[in-house]
Amino acid sequence: MSEDKNSETKYVMVDPGSSIDGDEIDLIELIRTILRGWKIISFITITSAGLAYLYARQAPEIFRAEILLSPVHGEQDGVSSAMGQFGGLATMVGAQIPRDSNIERVMATLKSRKFLGHYIKSKNLMPVLFNQYWDDSKNAWAIDPPPSEQSAIGTLKGNLSLNEDQKSGLIILSVSWENPEFAAKVANEVVDQLNSQLRDQAVADSKKRIGYLEQELAKTTLQDMRAVLYNLLESEKQKAMLANVTDDFALEVIDPAVVPTTPYKPNRKLIVILGVMCGGILGVFGVFVLNFFQKLKAS
Repeated sequence: MSEDKNSETKYVMVDPGSSIDGDEIDLIELIRTILRGWKIISFITITSAGLAYLYARQAPEIFRAEILLSPVHGEQDGVSSAMGQFGGLATMVGAQIPRDSNIERVMATLKSRKFLGHYIKSKNLMPVLFNQYWDDSKNAWAIDPPPSEQSAIGTLKGNLSLNEDQKSGLIILSVSWENPEFAAKVANEVVDQLNSQLRDQAVADSKKRIGYLEQELAKTTLQDMRAVLYNLLESEKQKAMLANVTDDFALEVIDPAVVPTTPYKPNRKLIVILGVMCGGILGVFGVFVLNFFQKLKAS
């Protein structure tokens, strides 16, 4: 009989509402903690909003000038097709057949250190890029040593961006700067200089090939080869002529950059809103931390 009593299973009834009541009590306690610390939360939020407002007021305005470009592909199609008919023999004599513009190469050239360094030197932009270190009255640098060319290239490159639309193939070149006139000026000038540089390079390459083809033509007696060389020579002359008369050699300007009238950044309203949100979060967190240490001290 005793064994039966010991073997009886005992069941403990648990009230499922107890855990729910505990959660409700915890939630109510959290709300009470926040309400008790409303002064701290308000102070931190107002302080954060004030600091954000001061930062937004003091932050320099940055203007963005944009120029819309289209890569030039077709200015040499006629020349390329004419030379393509004699591609095999042209390779034999070492002549290079002109290709369409390579937009990746053009864009890489535009942001290269060599190109930007040449542009900065040609326009004497060092005092403009580092005007805070330039003394206009003495026409000299106010610091020693003066800013380096590499730092100038990095500064200009960091404020220049290129975005290509994969569908349309159009390119947007943008320059961001505190001075809106300077931003628009740089955006237009770098495109002009790039077209001029690539055009001069193409003309120089054509002249070299023309000289080489004329030498080969003078040495060759075979009529078929002379006909090929003559056609290649005429094509190179046509290519050089087209390059000389084409202003937009690599990039065609669809819409030139104009002086922007509204700043691109800072977004002062967004800064203040973020300041209020961050202040509120920090205030609530601070109240909970303070309450935790108070409980820890009391125990």
